[in-house]
Amino acid sequence: MKLPLFISLVFCFPLIALAQTECRSEMYKATLLRQSPALASKVADIESFTQNWLSQKGTSINGAQSGYNGSVLITIPVVVHIVYNTPGQNISDNQINSQIQVLNNDYYRLNADTSNTPDLFKPFAASCDFQFVLANVAPNGMPTTGIIRKQTAINGFNIDDQIKYSIKGGDDAWDAASYLNIWVGNLASGILGYSSVPGCSKEIDGVVVSSSCFGTLGNLMAPFNKGRTTTHEIGHWLNLIHTWGDAICGDDRVDDTPPQKGPNRGCPGEITITCGSGPFGDMYMNYMDFTNDACMNLFTNGQRDRMRSLFAAGGVRNSILSSPAAVASSNSKSDAPIPTKDDGNPGMQIYPNPSVSLVTVQLPDSMDFPVQLSLYNVTGQPVMTFWGYQHIQQINVVALSAGVYYLKAENSKFRKVARMVKM
Repeated sequence: MKLPLFISLVFCFPLIALAQTECRSEMYKATLLRQSPALASKVADIESFTQNWLSQKGTSINGAQSGYNGSVLITIPVVVHIVYNTPGQNISDNQINSQIQVLNNDYYRLNADTSNTPDLFKPFAASCDFQFVLANVAPNGMPTTGIIRKQTAINGFNIDDQIKYSIKGGDDAWDAASYLNIWVGNLASGILGYSSVPGCSKEIDGVVVSSSCFGTLGNLMAPFNKGRTTTHEIGHWLNLIHTWGDAICGDDRVDDTPPQKGPNRGCPGEITITCGSGPFGDMYMNYMDFTNDACMNLFTNGQRDRMRSLFAAGGVRNSILSSPAAVASSNSKSDAPIPTKDDGNPGMQIYPNPSVSLVTVQLPDSMDFPVQLSLYNVTGQPVMTFWGYQHIQQINVVALSAGVYYLKAENSKFRKVARMVKM
């Protein structure tokens, strides 16, 4: 589906996902365009680049490693700004890590609820091959956990971006050319979150999410308690539009999402045909609709390609691929092996990969033993460590949650890191 250019200009402003209220993006768009009319031309240029890249079936994403399904893995370093007024809003590291896990599962289509995707839509469901990691290098080059905590006198933030400025009671963004900024705080007026889109200024580039719906742990607000608000808002940050095109039977510039009259809420659970979308009906389980977290479970192939176009050579987010924060560093908390490229040591193989239960690790014939094998999740937490004394080892991963993991094998003469996917 193709959206007229004048409608596409709607998306050079934060797009809002609200709990049981209306989207306020039109009002915010008007404000930003009035303040900076140059945004319109920036958004038009980005859209032109996107359509050109898509028309050429672009596949060149320089500077990234191969994903498990043969496409290119794009690593996005994240800095989470926790801006809290009360102690209860100062969410835990575990809650933050649970959100990172949700993002990796949702954007890799390793989420446990893929079985809920209707059969008619399964051929369109995509693994987008994005990996989100908490930044380990700050803008000044010093080590970081990727988490910033700041107490504020502000009781509740609105869609005026105050949460993004220290001088206004929030916290300043890190360089958007190298990081995805996520601000988490108490949002007023029932707002779950909102997101900037490519083309807006670096000072406001990123997403804002209510602490009441961030991650899967803590004091969360059902039915927005499975981390899908952040999945949705990052979709906007990656240039996706709501599935109804923010208009009655509008267009989201994606060919494989059916047209729909407007947002769906709750969890329809059955075919809902609007705007001639039969026989499939509305794709209400798409992450870019407004349904409950438990009802969302897919991005489409077209949405994947649209998002990934931003990282192509010349794309507006291409610089993130070379961010120093995307490279894992060792620290006192963990030695998380999340590489952006192979370390050059040949010889270690993992199969089957992806795996459901047993994983076989084959080490080179020349290996000296013993070798320490350590398995880490995407947030850098070790989940399994043991010593190996033979060339073929088997690891039982049946108890692990579905997601992306990293296996490190090392001794005094050998070090190898490999990526593993648990289905």
